[in-house]
Amino acid sequence: MFLCVLVPLLPLIAALIVMSGDESTLHRRAKLAAWPIGLAFGCALATIYMVTMDGPFVFRLYDSTEPIGFIIPLGLYIDRLSAVMMTLISGIGTIIYTYSVEYMYQDAHQRRYLALIGITVFVLLCLVSSANLLMLFVLWQVLSYLLYILVHNHAHRETLESAFRTFTLLRVGDVAFMGGIALAYSLYGTLEFPDL
Repeated sequence: MFLCVLVPLLPLIAALIVMSGDESTLHRRAKLAAWPIGLAFGCALATIYMVTMDGPFVFRLYDSTEPIGFIIPLGLYIDRLSAVMMTLISGIGTIIYTYSVEYMYQDAHQRRYLALIGITVFVLLCLVSSANLLMLFVLWQVLSYLLYILVHNHAHRETLESAFRTFTLLRVGDVAFMGGIALAYSLYGTLEFPDL
């Protein structure tokens, strides 16, 4: 089950590899950082097999019986659907990152862009394997901000307008999301995915 926890962490390691060091070794580090994202894809494939054979995997850094106001609900709930989504996200993330390494070569914003791709893949993997609705909502907020930054990597007027439209639309969706969370809690008395 260690592989299940490792899948989201590997793209974060890739982002840290890109951000460390100086500009002279950036392209070499960027190529090196493609390996952890690719390894996340391999681990996600293994996760599909493990979850199919052994059933859902729950990893919590908290006690789900405690009142929700006194804990920070961090954890993973990986069933077959989330394992498939993790494979899809890590696979496409590997392709996008590998293409971007050469496409962004000698671009002034290469370091930031590649690190943001790694962090975005990390957040997406955590989002699809969230253990509860509260963690899912927080990760949705982080993801929408990261997408806003990625859309306007080069601060042209058109990209800034598009990024702002995207960010605004996601905020409108948040109202429905919060209403759904409140409704789920009122009906079931819990926000935990295994109990819903």
